[in-house]
Amino acid sequence: MDGLPDFVALDWNGTVVPFFHEAPYPGALEVIRGWRRAGLWVAVVSHAGPAAIEADVRRVGLEADEVLGVRDKGPAFLELRLRHGRGVVLGDHPADLRAAAAAELPFLQARLAGQPAFPGSAGGFTDWREAELLLRGICAESARPPEAPS
Repeated sequence: MDGLPDFVALDWNGTVVPFFHEAPYPGALEVIRGWRRAGLWVAVVSHAGPAAIEADVRRVGLEADEVLGVRDKGPAFLELRLRHGRGVVLGDHPADLRAAAAAELPFLQARLAGQPAFPGSAGGFTDWREAELLLRGICAESARPPEAPS
């Protein structure tokens, strides 16, 4: 897919929007819509309950391929990886990084509200326009899709 992964998994609060019921960060929807047009599977994965996260995603007008409200993001990220192949997780919290690492996926840190960088991420972005460049860079270095465990 022209240097992009097969899917992207997005945390919601602190990554796409500052918090529920608030406007998305500038450029977020445009970048994500561009990824979908390019053929990426876009999944929103949140610790919020399914009804709450689905309603907030609809509220901002984002069309995601999948919206998941889960207690533990690690298994959700792993399931996405096994179904879709190469992926990248975007989030703003160390728990997002740990869940991505548990699923053996690269992680990009959203630093949109001035969060300090934390170790272990493949990169960080302070503007959504930077996210696509980082995504392409990660994919240029990534290994082939993993095989399902036997």
